[in-house]
Amino acid sequence: MSDLTQTSPIGFKTPVREAVGIFASQQDLQAAIDDLLTSGFARCELSLRGAETNAMAGRAPEALADDPATPRTDHFCMEALGDAEGSLIGGFAVLPALGAAWAGAAAGAGFLAIGGLTVVSGGAGAVVGAALAAMLARHHAAGLTGQVNEGGLLMWVRTRSPEVETRALRILSSHAATHVHSHSLAA
Repeated sequence: MSDLTQTSPIGFKTPVREAVGIFASQQDLQAAIDDLLTSGFARCELSLRGAETNAMAGRAPEALADDPATPRTDHFCMEALGDAEGSLIGGFAVLPALGAAWAGAAAGAGFLAIGGLTVVSGGAGAVVGAALAAMLARHHAAGLTGQVNEGGLLMWVRTRSPEVETRALRILSSHAATHVHSHSLAA
């Protein structure tokens, strides 16, 4: 989100317009995101408050909403979190299983021995992957919970036109966002 201007079809740079809202709960934020996505907004037009820097620590979301230096991150949907968790579990199950099968075959072990090695090592790998997946989910949830505890979840929505801006502001307001407004980021 470092580019604060948009290039028009004829090549002029124009300031970026954004709708902003602060949510008191993860459920309200997710409902607003779902509504925005089904109303024609692209995932890349949505951004959330990113990891804090020392300069941002202790500042209320209302103070950060219009500060272009506020760290931002892309929306990390729950489906993507599920994909990441599944990849961790699957990857940590498959790789040791394949390694055990290869090692057993290279050592001249019988079919049943190789099968046993594969099952045991794949199962152990899946347990490790599941532990890492749980850590990932806890880390994600802790970041959101921390922001809720600090005053709310801050979301920006890039808007392409006045009509789109009005629609974004209406959607944010309809999902219990506070401090809903729009602003221009300087060119």
